[in-house]
Amino acid sequence: MSSREELTTANAFKQQFDSLSLLLRTTMPAQVVAWYPDKNTVDVQPVLQGAYLTDDGDVVDPYSLPIINDVQVQFFGAGDFWLTVEPTVGSYCVLSISDRCIEGWKKAGGIINPQKLRHHDKSDAFAYMGLNPLPDAIPSVEAGTLHMRTRDGLTGIKLTQDAIDYDVGGVNVCTMTSSLVDFKVPIKTPEATINNIPHSTHKHTQGADSAGNSQQKSNGPTT
Repeated sequence: MSSREELTTANAFKQQFDSLSLLLRTTMPAQVVAWYPDKNTVDVQPVLQGAYLTDDGDVVDPYSLPIINDVQVQFFGAGDFWLTVEPTVGSYCVLSISDRCIEGWKKAGGIINPQKLRHHDKSDAFAYMGLNPLPDAIPSVEAGTLHMRTRDGLTGIKLTQDAIDYDVGGVNVCTMTSSLVDFKVPIKTPEATINNIPHSTHKHTQGADSAGNSQQKSNGPTT
């Protein structure tokens, strides 16, 4: 018969603390498996597996944590102004776990009594989008810019200290500064009517030519 070593008080407390800390959720990466735009919530799969510990502290039998449903998505904004993006299936996010139950707050907002006594439970999570593992890092991040862009960077609006650039499909279509708006592609303007006269057919008289004949000049739209 094998004998078991008696634990010291310090080791007993350490093992108990380690066991309880495994149940204490704070933050974790996850991957979107479903998106509900009407509620601004996602279902997510935590991507770090759990594991069982032996009495010797060895990690055995890793297992996937269950899907977390109805996680509130955090968008950047306040008041009447928001920057939104669709959390597509497969996108990664960071889950921030509330220290109290948020079930009632999600339904009503405001200052509430959480009612339920659970703490640091993964079901009380918020999802922050924008996380990427190293193989999926956003390419070509430019220093000194604020860039709203597609992943490949070919389409976007880029702000620098002195200018705003608009790119579409890899083409710089416009650059704006405090003194100039520079279009790099042809532009199409709508028909303008001034004093009931269409701009595209409007003509006005110029001075006479050398033969004494008046000349007409048409001011058609610029494209």
